Amino acid sequence: GEKVITKPAPAAGGAQVKAPLPGVVLSVSVKVGDTVKASDTVVVLEAMKMENAIHAGRDGKVAAVNVNAGDSVLEGAALITLE
Repeated sequence: GEKVITKPAPAAGGAQVKAPLPGVVLSVSVKVGDTVKASDTVVVLEAMKMENAIHAGRDGKVAAVNVNAGDSVLEGAALITLE
């Protein structure tokens, strides 16, 4: 079965981009080391048959990608960690 991300990953001294609602990760558009702006889409999440673009929320550099396409996540799960 698919991996279910339920708990937030421990913060490594950075800000986390969290899932605003439960769903399935359709795509991850960043990798570790990428520089992102606050308005950049980092993950596309499918919830209730709709695609939701999840934005970085702040400028920074991607320190960790905690999910992969196909993963199921619950609300509040850490998707990306920014430094």
